[in-house]
Amino acid sequence: MSLPIWAQQPAIQEVLNSLVNRLDAADKRGTKPNAMVLSETTWPALYRALYESEKEHLWSQIQQLHQNGWIEIKPGRAAMSRAGYALAPKVEIRDSEWLRTATGRTERPQTANERWRVAVDSGLEVSEAAKAVVRNYCIDLPGREMAAVVEQLNRLAGLAKDPLFLREVSARLFWGMSKVLDKRQAMVAAILGLPECPFAEAPIQLQVFLPHGGWDGVLFIENQVSFERAIRSANAETYRLAMVHASGFKGSAMRLRHIATSSLFFSNLGSQEPFHTERFGRWLYCHESGASHFWGDLDWAGVAILVALRSSFPGTVAWQTGYQPMLVSLTNGDGHRPEEADKRGQTPVSSTGCEYTDNRLIPALQTLNAFVDQEAFRI
Repeated sequence: MSLPIWAQQPAIQEVLNSLVNRLDAADKRGTKPNAMVLSETTWPALYRALYESEKEHLWSQIQQLHQNGWIEIKPGRAAMSRAGYALAPKVEIRDSEWLRTATGRTERPQTANERWRVAVDSGLEVSEAAKAVVRNYCIDLPGREMAAVVEQLNRLAGLAKDPLFLREVSARLFWGMSKVLDKRQAMVAAILGLPECPFAEAPIQLQVFLPHGGWDGVLFIENQVSFERAIRSANAETYRLAMVHASGFKGSAMRLRHIATSSLFFSNLGSQEPFHTERFGRWLYCHESGASHFWGDLDWAGVAILVALRSSFPGTVAWQTGYQPMLVSLTNGDGHRPEEADKRGQTPVSSTGCEYTDNRLIPALQTLNAFVDQEAFRI
């Protein structure tokens, strides 16, 4: 096809490319493209023109596109008017093949998900059922072809029997990148034909302070700074609480209670006597009885952690000694709004089963829509 010289001008190509963009977007959705308003966004050249005569000249070329049947101008009176651009016109695509040829964009670029599906279907050496799962886990690594990524996934079977953590597997497969397989355990399991992923996440590290005089309960502390401040406090011994900070804890408290998925590190500021450390190990891993408490931020994420802990440590309650000053501060108007601390995505919790939390803390959060971080308080 011979493209008219005037249609090759940058000002006309602006319009044509805007139309092809709309065509591409509609193609991704599986729909027909809607009419496009000729605006400053879709046709900036018209609005940059200084003189009406220049605008009329540009408009005459759009009219020529209409007359040739490649587009349609609406309303009809705009197509007939010398200054139709002033009537807020819209244009509809009539010949998409001509538009693609005219812009040199003969094919719509595939989305990352589309390219991933093609790579999986053509290169992954697994069953069709497994491919159906893997297609939902697009891996788009900058500078790497998806076919190369899929080829690396074919190496998973060779690592399945090795005692590796998930991030070790990722680093071995994906050019030293350790986080590629994070949250893709279901994909890994499907590729290996197993009911669950055989590679464990990195164990949660529990930092533990044990009072020298013994302990009557356990206090989980959400933030590391608050944990450090608490174990260095003059009250650390008098509270008679084993204090714990779980580094890497993301909400599945079951992992805390298994040796394979958690590691204990006892603070040198507390007791490291075998009698105390072994007792704590029995409490944690053998589920021996003992009271447990939680102290964290006074926000919905903190409440959610309490819910998670109660699922694996039945009877865990909010630690009133830590929370009460925070509650007073919140009710006095000293809290921060969710948007001020990038906490807008936190999900409210309606109940936890802890009486103090459900009757005092949750109502305050619901009413005030404000939060308080625990680092502002010492115990």
